[in-house]
Amino acid sequence: KYTVVASVQLRIYIYDPPKSIATMAPTEIPEDKMNPLYPDQEQIPVKVHVLAPATLPAGYTFEASVNGDPSRTFTAEVPEGGVTEGQTFLAELPDDFTGDRLNIPTGHWKDGLFDCCSDGALSPSLWCAICCPQILMGQVMQRMLLTWLGEPGPIVSTRNTFKVVLTLVACYFIYALALEFATVPYAIEDTPVWLPALKTVGSVIFSVWALYALCRTRENIRARYSIPEEKCHGCEDICCSLWCSCCTVAQVARHTGNYEDYPASCFTETGLSPGAPFGV
Repeated sequence: KYTVVASVQLRIYIYDPPKSIATMAPTEIPEDKMNPLYPDQEQIPVKVHVLAPATLPAGYTFEASVNGDPSRTFTAEVPEGGVTEGQTFLAELPDDFTGDRLNIPTGHWKDGLFDCCSDGALSPSLWCAICCPQILMGQVMQRMLLTWLGEPGPIVSTRNTFKVVLTLVACYFIYALALEFATVPYAIEDTPVWLPALKTVGSVIFSVWALYALCRTRENIRARYSIPEEKCHGCEDICCSLWCSCCTVAQVARHTGNYEDYPASCFTETGLSPGAPFGV
C-alpha cells in the first residue's frame, strides 16, 4: 500500500449573519414553528474537487493536499467506478478538517434567483451583473478556482482565470467597436456584406462561450455544495443561463461571497473587498 498526494482546489466561504446590536426580550415560539427551515443542513457535507494522481479503483483512499500544501491534507476516497489519472472528481471534506475555512451554505441556494437586491440596490455586485455579467462571472470563477470555461482544473490553469476572462471581454468589445467604426463611411444600403457578417460571427462566438461558461460554473457550484435542481430538472443550469444570465451570475456571486462581512468590489479579481479570505 502506498500513499499518493493530490492537489485539491477548494473555496469555502463562511456565512456569518450580522449580529444584532439591540437586546430584545425573549419571545415564546410555538413548538410546531421551531423546526429548522433546512432540517438536513448539518448532514450535507461540503465537497471539493480532487485531481486523481493515478488510475485508482473505487474505495481506494489517499492523502490529498490542499492547494499543494503538504501540511494541510485530508483523506479522499475514490468514488464508485474508480478514476483515471488526471481525472477530477468530487470528494467530501471531513468535518474535522482544520484550517481557514470559508463556509458556504450547502443543500440549498443562499437566496432566490430573483433576490438581486438582497444586498441593496447599490451593491457593486448587482451593478456588475447588470452592466457586464461576464466580468462578475470571471470573479466567481476566480474565487471558486474554475477555468475560463467554468470547469475545475489544476492550479496552473485556474490561477489567472479572471485575467483570461477580462481579456476575452475586452477583445470582444474592441472587435465590435472597430466594426462599428468601419461602417461609418457607408450608407446603410451601401454597407459591404462582409461587415455585418463579421459582426454576427463575433457575436455568436462570444455569446456561446459566455453561455457555456456560466452554465458550467453554476453546475459545478451546485455539485460542490449539493444543491439540487428545483425546476426544469436536467436542464435548469442551461435555462437559467440562457434566459436570465444577469440574475444567474448575481445569484452564484451572492452564494459564494459573504458580502455581509466582506463587501463586494468591482475592482478585484474575486469580486470581494481587499483582505477578504480567499479560501484554502
